Amino acid sequence: MSDTTSAKSFGRLIGLVLVLALVAGGYLALRYFRKPPTQPSAEVGQTVAEDFLKKVRAGDPGKAWDSSTAEFKSIEGRESFIRKSKSTTVLKKQLQFVSSQQVMIQDEPRTEYLFQSPKAKVVRILVGHEQGNWKVDRLTL
Repeated sequence: MSDTTSAKSFGRLIGLVLVLALVAGGYLALRYFRKPPTQPSAEVGQTVAEDFLKKVRAGDPGKAWDSSTAEFKSIEGRESFIRKSKSTTVLKKQLQFVSSQQVMIQDEPRTEYLFQSPKAKVVRILVGHEQGNWKVDRLTL
């Protein structure tokens, strides 16, 4: 009788482990497949970057900063970004989109958009996904 009871207990334990493994596997698979995209289409990313630059060029870098990602904001505070934007002449000029290129950020493929000033200075903008929207994630002068 004791062998039958221990066999049933062992069978239940195996069943419980299998159910837990299926639940954990399902959860991990769902997280993997619902992962937000790391890069927008070329047109969408370019538009986001151009809108950001337009706000800066129009003399409203605060609105540009407000429209950026939390990571961008943590890299540089609002007042610092406003001061830097007003003192950086390349950001006051009309910049021409040159190209986009794929870069790796923390082992994730991302798209960087390159803009050029009439004096050949390059501005690099990285666009990121945050709260369902594409926003400027980094600005490199």
